[in-house]
Amino acid sequence: MSKCIDFRGITAKLLESRPEENIFLLLDHGGLPGLSKQLQYGSTEWMSLFDRTKEESALAVAPILVLAASGGEIRLSRIVFDWLKQRGTYSSSVMMLVSSLDLTGLARGLGTRLHITLAGGVEAMLRFFDPRVFESLLNILTREQKEVFLGVASSWHYVDRSGRIAQTTNKYGAVNPASKPVLLSQEQEDHMLAASEIDQILSSLRSSVPNLFSEIPRESQYDFVSESVIEARSKKLGSVLQMSLYAMIRLFYVKGIMSMEVYEKAIEYLRSSDVNNLKILLNNGEVNI
Repeated sequence: MSKCIDFRGITAKLLESRPEENIFLLLDHGGLPGLSKQLQYGSTEWMSLFDRTKEESALAVAPILVLAASGGEIRLSRIVFDWLKQRGTYSSSVMMLVSSLDLTGLARGLGTRLHITLAGGVEAMLRFFDPRVFESLLNILTREQKEVFLGVASSWHYVDRSGRIAQTTNKYGAVNPASKPVLLSQEQEDHMLAASEIDQILSSLRSSVPNLFSEIPRESQYDFVSESVIEARSKKLGSVLQMSLYAMIRLFYVKGIMSMEVYEKAIEYLRSSDVNNLKILLNNGEVNI
């Protein structure tokens, strides 16, 4: 059975090591339906990063910054922590930040980081409050860009795709709330798009073959898809659709519901983009889903 993350326990450990700083949860409301209702419990202090922006009315999909601990004490109610424990481990919706800034100051600093300029001067929203986007961002930003972007906190913690807590530390010194929009090169933009492919394939498998895919432990599903993508590319399968279909075929095979002969025939159809024959192959009884 997949384990859930004890966010309260993590908050307590962070508070013990850095009692002079504040600890915050950065939550993606879009991935945690009902969050705003939960935040009504106790005297929880929170702000939407969309406040005072043109997206202010879109609370249901807003990034929510919550004060979890300050002054050496945990401030967020156990009810909310328990609710997040059940829903936040695999929803790609939870981050934690340790910062000397107060709630308003950090919300303002994070709000400026929502803006991004793509190659060609196109302005867009940077969904860094999605841990998957944040992790990809860390891999493509230059040292100078990281220095600016991470400057609002001494450490950032996020739930990775495997349901584990990862972290990155601000190695660059003083807190710097101010930030100009991140400017991505075409190469950086391409890397960001490529990183999102695995998430698209994960979503495809969870919706198309949910029962079969759920037999793989949730914390191992990302690794399965990553391995499938590597294999698919080695077989000259490059589009998201091809890689999604390959991952499904591989799933059938490793689960023992597709023979090697049918597997090889399916790959042949997939490589030649013969989707119709592939569908016939998968639906004519040779694969028992």
